[in-house]
Amino acid sequence: MARYNLLPNESIIIKEENILHGGLMASYTNELILTNMNLVLISKGAFGNVKGIQTFPLKQIKIFNGKAQVLLGKTRGGYPQIDVYFSNGQEGFGFQQKKEAIMWIDTINKIVTGNSVEVDVSPIMAIPGVEYIAETLKGTMDTFKGAYGIKIKNNNKIPEKVAKKCSSCSASISGTKGQIARCQYCDADQQL
Repeated sequence: MARYNLLPNESIIIKEENILHGGLMASYTNELILTNMNLVLISKGAFGNVKGIQTFPLKQIKIFNGKAQVLLGKTRGGYPQIDVYFSNGQEGFGFQQKKEAIMWIDTINKIVTGNSVEVDVSPIMAIPGVEYIAETLKGTMDTFKGAYGIKIKNNNKIPEKVAKKCSSCSASISGTKGQIARCQYCDADQQL
């Protein structure tokens, strides 16, 4: 810990190096310390020299519905960030890993309110619908792999192509074995 003198009744709870804080030119060089009384930011330069120390009293963190207003967000670069809302402003501290940011949010909440909190990770999750698109693309890739005889990872089987006659009009129908195919002449559906 660099040059922060604890008060007689103050104890360190957790500390983290490589914290992002500041404007556009900020980098992951700062140190963040959580005590039982304060959130302490030690600003460091590129070579580790201490530029300044800021203290944010925990008793100034806003509380709403029994939860400390410490939320999970993300930096401009897409990394996890904890946003801390104080009675006189807001501060953001960027972390390199989401699990560390979540642990800090929970620990701060325990100190401020005495309760653990379930962290809402939705602000850092992917765009809605991405899961559907990913599944569709996977299915498309599996179809191409099967068409070219490439084994599919999930079941390691090459889809078997079959051809048969339509049970309604006797036209030729082809496709993958086990799939439902629609006759292009009479629109009858049948399993291949």
